[in-house]
Amino acid sequence: MPKIVSADGSVRISGSIIHQVKELLNLATNNGKFGIKVSDIYAEGYTKQSNPYCRSFKTAKEYAGVWYQLATYVREEFGINRITDVAPHHIESFIEHKGDLSPKSLKNISAAIGKLENVIEQKLGIEVDFGSREDFSGRWLANKIASELSHQSNRGAYENPQALIENLSSPVHQLVAELQYHGGFRIHEVAAIREKSFSCGQEFTAITVRGKGGYERTVEVPKELWEQAKSQVEQFGRIAFDYKEYLKDLNRAAWESGQAYQGSHGLRYNFAQERYDELIEKGLGHNEALKEVSELLGHHRPEITLHYLGK
Repeated sequence: MPKIVSADGSVRISGSIIHQVKELLNLATNNGKFGIKVSDIYAEGYTKQSNPYCRSFKTAKEYAGVWYQLATYVREEFGINRITDVAPHHIESFIEHKGDLSPKSLKNISAAIGKLENVIEQKLGIEVDFGSREDFSGRWLANKIASELSHQSNRGAYENPQALIENLSSPVHQLVAELQYHGGFRIHEVAAIREKSFSCGQEFTAITVRGKGGYERTVEVPKELWEQAKSQVEQFGRIAFDYKEYLKDLNRAAWESGQAYQGSHGLRYNFAQERYDELIEKGLGHNEALKEVSELLGHHRPEITLHYLGK
């Protein structure tokens, strides 16, 4: 049975990783009493940054939700049975799995995991590594994505997406970018592609992804791209890329190809605009084309797609 023992041996937590989180929550809430005074926190020797307590029921409830989700995810995806064994790359995978959350929700996830880190280190005396702010690893990836999303409203399509892709430094980054450009996929949807995502017929090759709200959609992609993605998944079990490095590479490739950096979402803008133009050329009316592009993007409301089209 998994066991966590504090550095001084005074606290012992046995049981599943979910039970461990429950016990850590008790420590963080003063055994459910809440309301611990700031003066008492400082008297115990904690600073604002190292404070292990959740002083309100609302905050504890929000943070506990993230803790339980993280614990469940790392157990199911990585077979981790002790919360103290969680590493930055586990947390980054969890954050990517959460998908297109709002910047506020992403920052809350980062803060919640930061509080969990404080509880473990301050209450148990066990040092853990849940990420570094300097390189946006671990929980800080959520802050990086939140920053990207907060600038989306000022961004749009890339002027020359093919030149951007050609200037990316690695084949896997080029593959991810091609999937976003030709499939309109969100970055977390690319990260979640697995063997069951692929389908094909005599005249089509398609990839199915799960978007916001669990909504599934199937998008046809060029056969060569489909085969490259399938080969990558067969070899590694997923499209193996690092989100931070991908963004960094996009930024550099945009500069080298002489165009403004539009984040990873910019390639979805390109997809939307090019698909819309193709449908109009085929004779569809505006409303019909708008509806079809919305479905391809995984939007529930066509008016959202208008933003992507610059209309």
